[in-house]
Amino acid sequence: MNKEEFDINQELEQMRQDYADLKERFDKQQIINKELIENAMKKDVRRLFLSKKTLPVGIALAVVAVVLCFVMGYPWWLPVSLIIYSLIFFPGIFWVYKGVRAEDFYNGDILSTTQNLLRFKKRYIALVAGICLFFFAFVIAVTLHMTTMNISTELMWRRGIIVAILCIVTLALEYFSARGLLKSCDDIIQRLKIKE
Repeated sequence: MNKEEFDINQELEQMRQDYADLKERFDKQQIINKELIENAMKKDVRRLFLSKKTLPVGIALAVVAVVLCFVMGYPWWLPVSLIIYSLIFFPGIFWVYKGVRAEDFYNGDILSTTQNLLRFKKRYIALVAGICLFFFAFVIAVTLHMTTMNISTELMWRRGIIVAILCIVTLALEYFSARGLLKSCDDIIQRLKIKE
């Protein structure tokens, strides 16, 4: 073997080693990227199912609130409003999550999982719209009730402002919660597309 062939063989061997190093780095980077995507997916899936997991606590609190309203002698319309809200919200949560399962995000059919998530988003938006309509009707009912009470105008305004502030704070919390949940839903859909 002459010097020229020896140099070519050394260059080829060096190229093989460089290729093997690059392939190893690429494989490690792919593993790291896959782990990052899976961790982000787990976080979004936890966020997505938080409402469903806290449902028993919400039902228990609603029952306690209704019982306390009756025990403490509040006007009849307040516990009735809580019952109507519970009849909208709690069955609505079951309806929203119908067909959406956490295990499908990790090893299910990507196309059907994406379709289920898009249906989930539409149902969730409809539920939030129903809750907003309920609060709008609730504020009107409270306002009408306060006008029929035999109280001073100043006291009526104070109570009206308190009710309005409570409704605005509740709707603001619902808005930010819904925005975060829908963003998680969009992120999951994006990651499913990447996974595909």
